[in-house]
Amino acid sequence: MNYLKSLMTIAIASTLLLSNNLYAQWKFPQDELDNITNNAMAQNEKDIFHYQANADQDLLSETILRQQKLIDNIAIPTDFSKSIDTLYIGDTPFDSVYITGDYFYDGTIAVIGEGKLVFEDCTGTITGDILVYGTDAKLWITNSTLSFPQSFWYQRSIIAGYNGVINISGSTLNYNGLPHDLVITQDAVVNQTDITNIGFTTCGLSLNGSINIDNSNQAGEFVMTDNASGLFMNSETVLVWHHIPDGGILDYTFPDGESMTSFGFSNADTGVTNIDYSYTIADCTDVKWGLMPEPGSDITISNSSIRTIGVWFKDIEDFAVSGLVNNSSYTDFNAPMSSHDIHLINTDVQTWSLYFFSGATGVVNSCIVGEIGTMGNSECTAENCLIDGSGGYLFATDTTVATSAFTYLNSNFQASGNALGIMAYGGQNMGRCIAFEKSIMFIVQANLLEEPEYHDDAMMWYLKIDNATNLYVESMVPILGSAWIEKASDYYPNEFGWLVAEYQAEGSEEWVACADTIFNEVFSNEICQWNTTGLDQGSYTIRLTMSDNTVDENKLEVVKQIVLTEDPTNINNFNISKTRIYPNPSTGIINIQSDNIKSIQVFTIDGQQIAIYKNTKQIDLSSLKPGQYFLKIQTNSECNTERVNIIDK
Repeated sequence: MNYLKSLMTIAIASTLLLSNNLYAQWKFPQDELDNITNNAMAQNEKDIFHYQANADQDLLSETILRQQKLIDNIAIPTDFSKSIDTLYIGDTPFDSVYITGDYFYDGTIAVIGEGKLVFEDCTGTITGDILVYGTDAKLWITNSTLSFPQSFWYQRSIIAGYNGVINISGSTLNYNGLPHDLVITQDAVVNQTDITNIGFTTCGLSLNGSINIDNSNQAGEFVMTDNASGLFMNSETVLVWHHIPDGGILDYTFPDGESMTSFGFSNADTGVTNIDYSYTIADCTDVKWGLMPEPGSDITISNSSIRTIGVWFKDIEDFAVSGLVNNSSYTDFNAPMSSHDIHLINTDVQTWSLYFFSGATGVVNSCIVGEIGTMGNSECTAENCLIDGSGGYLFATDTTVATSAFTYLNSNFQASGNALGIMAYGGQNMGRCIAFEKSIMFIVQANLLEEPEYHDDAMMWYLKIDNATNLYVESMVPILGSAWIEKASDYYPNEFGWLVAEYQAEGSEEWVACADTIFNEVFSNEICQWNTTGLDQGSYTIRLTMSDNTVDENKLEVVKQIVLTEDPTNINNFNISKTRIYPNPSTGIINIQSDNIKSIQVFTIDGQQIAIYKNTKQIDLSSLKPGQYFLKIQTNSECNTERVNIIDK
């Protein structure tokens, strides 16, 4: 829920508009990365897919389909990023702007002080945020269609604060079908009438902020905190999050929200203590309930269906969370967290999510949850988990560290601010890895569906071994993979320095170099050749160590367990064969030098035949994935097997 980050944004909004570098300098997370490598050596790359199968497959499939549809709907260039150019309205007295017809602005629009901005009968595109804050700042959007291009979740926001007022009527807000932020705080008011949302709205309300919605196709989700208020009428899809502060008590039963004629919530209700916000729902459908308990809160929910519970962690060191599973029905359950009192009686919970704020550090282990996020200066490691995306995604912001280790995601992994994001020995069943602003992301032996992205001033470290598990003795084995450090700008001085490939036999403590030190980055290609001549059959570990070019030589390691066996294709005599193939490695075209060729069979490294050619001396393997293959060449006088390496063009 990226609105948690946005709730903090408004408090420093004026500063943000004047400065683009509020982030602390980064410290390389060497200890965390070393611990992950040690765990990988011990765990031998756990089969997370097997663990994942324990989830409710039908609901999990629905989650994957829903998120994949969102990703597929992105119909804009992926290089759309927030412009640093900001249009100020209200920095001079009586400043006002009226916009109609076609309109485009590449940046953020800030209506401040007593500024007034009107969009009427307008078809506009804005590639930044809209901020409305000040004693008499106002924004009207009337009979208009405004598009806010997004290339990833929560890239765009509308923020109202400090008595700002936003009135939207008869209009469409298009966010490319992706979730986006609406933040209302410090006596600000947002009124929406006859609204069409293309994309899901995530709204955080605090400090007497207020929202009033009448007739929306998809109202969104609303986090109620402090003494905020809300009115929701004649709308579909309303998810109300109930923040329960330290000392707050909620002993409650929520009604069925499929079709709700009239419902109200306030501190005057029985079972509600030290909770100051209020809201009213009238003639709405698909109403859902969410809880956001802080440490020190006391919750008892009975006979209810809860869409999501997002647990807050603040100022808690060495927390440990385990055993939370989405789509669970609880007869009499006390959540296994000593910092929170969460009691569920005859209650269903569709999604658990976990949010970490300043002072929180610890581990989440063996859980199936919808979302994990780190904010402030918190640190969280998710181990052996599935983040199924039913509550959002995995994110790190501010100066936090979020680590996904031996964990799979059905969602995005996003880092922003000056955060560090680490994904190691797991991967994604869907979604993307995205670093933006001044964040840094480390991808270590993770299975991704798409290339990781880095925007603004972000930096990306990527290290992976792509070899199959079974390799062969008495041969030159190509070590395949990627090793690179790339940046979106020159904000960070770090560049790729060097790379070393080593191996270690099972039972030995000695690491032996596979080849000489490598001084060039490698992108999905051959890293080096490992001569296995004279090695015994058995288990080995391959290790890659990549360093940057700084004085500190910050290092990233990856290990992979492999087994050396006898070559099943029996090609010990290929060196004395009259047959010659070239070029090798090749990007696809292979020439065979031999007399009277009858057939050429192509096999994968595990012996599966994938193609056959007749009466030719040239074949085209460019359609194959980069890797190692065998050619069985039959002539009139002999049959030889040759190994060939296919590389990227």
